[in-house]
Amino acid sequence: MAELIRLTGFREQTIADAKSAKGAAWDEIQSKIKRRRRLWSVEEKHTRQKAIQDPVHGAIIFAPWELDILSSIEMLRLRFVKQLGPAHLVYPGATHTRFLHCVGTSFLAQKCIRVVNYCDDLDEPCFHPLSNLLDDYQQKVFRAAALLHDVGHPPTSHTIEYALESWAGIDHLDLGEYLIKHSGLSDILKENGIEPSIVVDVFRRKAKDPVWMLLSDFLDHPLDIDKTDYLIRDAHFSGVQLGIFPAERVMLTNRVVKNRDGNYVRAFMLKALHSLESLILSRNWMFSDLYLHHAVKLAEAITSKATYFRLREEGLSKNECFGMFTRMTDADLYLWFKNSEIEFVRDYARRIRHRRMFKVVLARSLSSFEEASRDALLATLTDIEKLIDMETEVAGDIGKVIIDVVNPKLGEALLGKIPLLVGGETTGLEIVTLDSIEEGQPLMQILNKQKQTIPSVRVYSDPEDAVTIRKRFLQLYPASTDAKDLRDEYDMTEA
Repeated sequence: MAELIRLTGFREQTIADAKSAKGAAWDEIQSKIKRRRRLWSVEEKHTRQKAIQDPVHGAIIFAPWELDILSSIEMLRLRFVKQLGPAHLVYPGATHTRFLHCVGTSFLAQKCIRVVNYCDDLDEPCFHPLSNLLDDYQQKVFRAAALLHDVGHPPTSHTIEYALESWAGIDHLDLGEYLIKHSGLSDILKENGIEPSIVVDVFRRKAKDPVWMLLSDFLDHPLDIDKTDYLIRDAHFSGVQLGIFPAERVMLTNRVVKNRDGNYVRAFMLKALHSLESLILSRNWMFSDLYLHHAVKLAEAITSKATYFRLREEGLSKNECFGMFTRMTDADLYLWFKNSEIEFVRDYARRIRHRRMFKVVLARSLSSFEEASRDALLATLTDIEKLIDMETEVAGDIGKVIIDVVNPKLGEALLGKIPLLVGGETTGLEIVTLDSIEEGQPLMQILNKQKQTIPSVRVYSDPEDAVTIRKRFLQLYPASTDAKDLRDEYDMTEA
């Protein structure tokens, strides 16, 4: 049913009724499906490799089967899905797409195969190219998984995932798995000797074989190739230069080793510590200056909230969510908002389009609140209905205030366990973790400090309501009397 919804754009009940009636309505649906499939399959199969010119990595060579994937309707949709959602309202250059990011991640997978080395014995290490460890099929799966890891991103990328998870319990990985297994992508992969389910298992970390687990690690890890590409790419297009780090050196000093349990792990030479520090700090600085920028977060919150209310307004089923959000682009999403019967949802769409945003009326560290207030605020991160109730209680009306609880997963615990290699090829190597050596302590102190200082609460509304909203919020969610810093920060101007 989800595929019929994706092909036609019709609601589930409309399709079910037409199928049951077997009349003109069903014939019309069948005709529409044929036309859509004909359109989606007009691209001829590629017979030779070609280069795509990427603004970050330069010319990237793709094999014919990869070009078939890139030419699929499922991948081409990502040309119209912005990588950073509405962040371009703050950073005008940040209009790059998920398609570009997938191209870049695939390039880094190719590069890993060429330049990363591995060894099977830490006691008598002898390093060989990773291409010697991965057979041809495993290399193809790695490249396919890198290319397709974000194919399921809904419009505006991560921006509306909170709404989708809250309403239907699905995220971009679920949507991606659906597309890889049930759309034209499945046929392309099978025609080229690749099993779609193993591609999904790799980027969803479901595979148990040591080599497949290693490939999952390259794609899903605090220092994976996915993050490497988006940090460089987001910094390039947004102009936030804090995302620049020596990516080439990080990759060249990456090693694959077999640990004492018989599993392959990604580890980094101790001499690469400063390059790793640059990568880790660049990642966290990008959170502070770009991903968590107050105006970016506001635009994301408005878009996410509008999505949830539209989902609730139309009562979309899970199948409809799979079908609709794997065909929508960013433009489709905002048009969907515009067609809402809910006035403030239409207003949210206008605010995004014309950049007439709410203003920050209160910004405060999460740690400064009383325990009960802090618990209530944190609960909104996993329960959107609680967030809506809180906003309505503060504003006295729905849609007039946005409360944003900022508590990102910075990954300091996982980053502290990054494997480092100490020793030498003649004396043997040992795996140690970043947080266990003296050289890693300064970085761990910075990460732990960020974990304490970044979590915060921001309240947004129209300027004329600022004083009332602020007083009401603090009455309902008071600060702790023994907090070290009770100062409020204001920003009554747009960034």
